[in-house]
Amino acid sequence: MSKYSLLIILICLFSLEIVYPYEDYYIDRVTGLELGLDGSETNNLRVIDIREWNYVIEEKGGVKSIPGIQELHKNSSVITFDEDQIQMEVQRIADDTMEEGLENQVFIVLNVNNGKVSAVRDWIPELKTNSEIMINTYGVGSNSAPRVGEGLMLLGQLHGHPKELQENKKNIRTVSEFDIKVARELGITIFAVDAFNAFDIFDSKNSKNGSKSLHIHCVTKNGEVKNFIGRTIGKNNINTFNFSYYFDSILRKNNSIKVL
Repeated sequence: MSKYSLLIILICLFSLEIVYPYEDYYIDRVTGLELGLDGSETNNLRVIDIREWNYVIEEKGGVKSIPGIQELHKNSSVITFDEDQIQMEVQRIADDTMEEGLENQVFIVLNVNNGKVSAVRDWIPELKTNSEIMINTYGVGSNSAPRVGEGLMLLGQLHGHPKELQENKKNIRTVSEFDIKVARELGITIFAVDAFNAFDIFDSKNSKNGSKSLHIHCVTKNGEVKNFIGRTIGKNNINTFNFSYYFDSILRKNNSIKVL
């Protein structure tokens, strides 16, 4: 075999490695933390019990083996995102906050029992105020990620900032110091919507009459503030923030975010 032929073979083998770089990515159903990658040729995000993960390592030849991959897939759920439902609930939060003059909130949650990520509205009226809002969570074990319901892991919270009523104060387009504190304490992303009248709001075609496309800001679990990351649903879907893309990246530990 000539050196030229050997070089061609090596290039082909290297190319095959690039064509199939994907592996399924696993997170623990209790902590939400990364467990690792399997040896499959798909690119799914999965949630699993860490005991199943450890069983595969100990008894099935590891997470890269064929029996191990089969066992992991059988005992885990592929994480999916209901972006349309999330967008609808986010817009309702913005609408209701603007209409009532009180902060409304919605939780972005991962159902660890079936892998579905969706938005869950918090309907407790006594928690609404004009300045801040409370988040009731609980844990299910050591180092548990916060839960807001059975099987519902809290990934993020979104709330509206209503128009400031005190004459000596004005609305500021960013998250509040209280938002930053809560994001750090719970280890989640907090989103704030500018739910007050502004010169650059647009009519929304995908929500109730009179709703507007409003600016969204956020603070990460590390306290990093990102302003103007996108908008609630707007006419022609202009600069609408994609929650599915964001949380998929967060769960895969690729938490970069572009400011719009």
